[in-house]
Amino acid sequence: MQIKIDTARLVTAAAQLQARKDKKVAALSAECRKMILVGFKSEALGVSHWYPSQETDQLNLAASVTDSLLPNLPADWTTSFWCADAAGHWALRPHTAGQIQRVGREAKARVLRLMEHNAWLAERVARAPDEDAVDEIAWSEPAA
Repeated sequence: MQIKIDTARLVTAAAQLQARKDKKVAALSAECRKMILVGFKSEALGVSHWYPSQETDQLNLAASVTDSLLPNLPADWTTSFWCADAAGHWALRPHTAGQIQRVGREAKARVLRLMEHNAWLAERVARAPDEDAVDEIAWSEPAA
């Protein structure tokens, strides 16, 4: 007895599943990017402040951290950086070298945590056996 396999149908089903997976991974990556760009809190100034993290903000923070690492800084060196206090008032506030470095470390840690979470979700999508399993995977805020 010979079993007939409809290979065209199998290929189409596999292609549809892969397309669904690709769409889900793109949506998860977009959510990750959104979360990166929304900003973050830091207590580098002694109390919680909100820091922006759009691309330009990230570049400015990297430049400020780099500046704080240069040799022969004056003892009273500070750099102004844009952040909002608990009441939502945005201002350029002075940061010491240690404070701006802490903000930089916290920003990097948050981005890495979000990227690692996104990669983990993408792996789950890749291993999903069917479209229902793909659809069950959703973005969630990773644990701190």
